[in-house]
Amino acid sequence: MLNTIAQIIGVFGLICSLLSFQMKNRKWIMAFQMTASLSFSAQLFMLGAITGGCVDMISFIRTMIFSQNSKKWASSPVWLYVFLGIMIIAGALTWQNAWDILPIIGSMLSTLALWMKREKHIRLISLSVGPCWLVYNLVKGAWSGALNEVLAMTSIVIGMIRNDTKKADKTETN
Repeated sequence: MLNTIAQIIGVFGLICSLLSFQMKNRKWIMAFQMTASLSFSAQLFMLGAITGGCVDMISFIRTMIFSQNSKKWASSPVWLYVFLGIMIIAGALTWQNAWDILPIIGSMLSTLALWMKREKHIRLISLSVGPCWLVYNLVKGAWSGALNEVLAMTSIVIGMIRNDTKKADKTETN
């Protein structure tokens, strides 16, 4: 029964994650991303994936702060290092097995990507996040989380082709 509830919560997270990319307003993008992080965190905790649940909870807080980056206090580069450090500490405190390195690396890369200014760099670093979380979610039985990563990686590749490759082609032909 707990597994079924965890999977339903994960599907809700998947829906929120997908909807976030369709929002026009940054406030709603961040709100849906935060809801997705909370949902995936709850799913992982229910499945006994403590490290993944913790770093997803940290990702929720990170997104909450990064969503305020128009304010001076939230735009400080200190936040990048604070969240990277917290993820390492959380990983060390919740470590269960070798698989737990994957969400730590994935979340740290995601944090770095979200801090980047250039879209090309955001997409490139974000693409490396997917395999970490995909494998971890498959090992832990978080099926909707795994599907979320496949869809996210597909979307990133499409974005790279549409935005980064075309820009490079235009530069070479000019």
